[in-house]
Amino acid sequence: MGPLCFLILIIDALMDTPHRWKYMEDSIVDIPINTRRPDYAPLQNTLNKLMTWTEDNNVTINTNKTVVMHFCTSTQAVAPPQLSLGLHPLQLVQSTKILGITLDDHLNWNQHVTSMVWTASYKLNMLRRLKTLGTSTSELQEVYKTFVLPTLMYASSAWSSSLILTQRQKLERVQKRACKIILGVEYSGYDPAITTLTLSRVSQRHNEAVKKFGKSLLSHPRYLHFLPPDIPPPRHATTHRNRFVPVKAPSTNRYKISVYPSIVHIINSM
Repeated sequence: MGPLCFLILIIDALMDTPHRWKYMEDSIVDIPINTRRPDYAPLQNTLNKLMTWTEDNNVTINTNKTVVMHFCTSTQAVAPPQLSLGLHPLQLVQSTKILGITLDDHLNWNQHVTSMVWTASYKLNMLRRLKTLGTSTSELQEVYKTFVLPTLMYASSAWSSSLILTQRQKLERVQKRACKIILGVEYSGYDPAITTLTLSRVSQRHNEAVKKFGKSLLSHPRYLHFLPPDIPPPRHATTHRNRFVPVKAPSTNRYKISVYPSIVHIINSM
């Protein structure tokens, strides 16, 4: 009953806030701003309402874990926000972890990839130890799939399409090192190794995860609105293959390779 009662207690927090995401006791609010005339007053008003809600419901916010991130890719300098929760000014950070995913204020995924590579590389020590103890290849293969590979795949549909080549190579090298550990002297190359161990390249797994996520959106009425509406019938052409309206020409490559334009492209090409 504890978790259920807790959810009942906090369910009405931030209900009248349009840009908010809540997961258990974690909450995120944001506002879009005009880079020429940034106005953070609406966000501060939201925080003030949240403080009032906590006082009315006898809930305390951990101000040490409450931070502000200023996402800005503009070439011109934009003043960062100065926000507070009651009497506590909030710290402005350049990166933070949200549900296991590290976001930075430039949305380039460098820190997230570095964190994944470090964690997965640390877990490779388990494979090395088991190898010295005489563990069979098949068992090492299952250990890799169970403990190491999920680190490289966690929530990959949200970020994998936005990776640049060097970031993909860093993740691929982790699996390459795992193959060398598992096969030992029998290792003769990466491609033969993943064939022997019945593995796919990490980049291929990421693409399949994005495709699977897109298909699940198509069949889920609650989240179908994340995708653009069905494309209207063409006036002059007799046939067309697009399922959804093609994504408008993006002004930045960052948006072009982000998850939803990638999903639309995948669905239309199926």
